[in-house]
Amino acid sequence: MKRRWLRRRHDTTGSYTFALSSEYSGMAYSAFITDFLHQAQLPRLSAQDPLPDKQLIQQVAEADEHKIAPATGLQASCTRSLLLFAGGGIDEAHRIVQEMSTTDAAYIHGVIHRADDDFGNARYWFRRARMHPAGAEMYRRAAANSLAIAHQPIWDPVLVTDMVERSRTAGVTEELRAILTIEFEVLLEFLWTRTPLSATGFVR
Repeated sequence: MKRRWLRRRHDTTGSYTFALSSEYSGMAYSAFITDFLHQAQLPRLSAQDPLPDKQLIQQVAEADEHKIAPATGLQASCTRSLLLFAGGGIDEAHRIVQEMSTTDAAYIHGVIHRADDDFGNARYWFRRARMHPAGAEMYRRAAANSLAIAHQPIWDPVLVTDMVERSRTAGVTEELRAILTIEFEVLLEFLWTRTPLSATGFVR
């Protein structure tokens, strides 16, 4: 299988951020989200890597719902949490999803705990999210960038959690960076394009 690594660009601060993939950059987001994506350092590897961007966190926290999502309510709340997470607002993102019981919230809850090195809790929330509807697209894109993902039959966020946990001692690979970038971009696309009625599925 041919793999296409996501390209990285180097900024003047010495940090790296992945350039948007062609599929990702073609999404018609709001001006607010488009600006956010151009400013954010992606992917988020941990609570402090990259360093939290206080300005971005504040902008997301204060943004009106119509700037965050096409529909208000649960859909906007999950999108706000995901953007807060990407900007480094781990606590702020967690406060939103911990009050929600949807599949989307459970998945984001897992992403937050994984970045915070709470790997057991991350696995718990990913299992509660079960087969997230965005998983098939995450798998399609990630399998083209990762042999570890391609060797699996489906998208498995618990496997990705295992990879993140190992990276804390072995170091972060380009493969892992690509996987986490794809996971974020697909989840954001899914939240942006889904209909309001489909955003109310509750986990049990």
